[in-house]
Amino acid sequence: MIRVRAALLTGAVALGAGPSALGQEDTPATEPVLAGTWVFEADLNKACTFDGPARLMPTETEGEYGCELTARQDCPAIDVTYVVEQSCRASVEEDVLTVRSEIRNFLQGEPSAFYTPDNFQLRIESESRMDGVLVGADIYPAVWQRADGAIS
Repeated sequence: MIRVRAALLTGAVALGAGPSALGQEDTPATEPVLAGTWVFEADLNKACTFDGPARLMPTETEGEYGCELTARQDCPAIDVTYVVEQSCRASVEEDVLTVRSEIRNFLQGEPSAFYTPDNFQLRIESESRMDGVLVGADIYPAVWQRADGAIS
């Protein structure tokens, strides 16, 4: 767990500098509108594909979201496919969105202790794109983009 936290902290720093590093100290920051429907994918090193839809829902607390996602992991080489419904909480700190998930239901594939919740740490590039990492059984590059036709 300590390694994962250290990796997350290192990843947050590597994902990008905050406003002060960009010379925007005196400019008031406006929080991007992230609520709405997204699609995500991660690069699992060609062994498997990983993608799915996600929805971020505003809460009463600024910078915090309720969320839900359905991850699809397809590994044809070993004939394994998982579709996993998850609930999650997301929070924004500076320009990084952190998503913490909890498995609700295996929609496809046998439930497995080896399938861990799909967490993300993402740098907010714009209100329609976030880049970062998927943190599950390992750490992989990931991207979230607004779903086509989604209105937040």
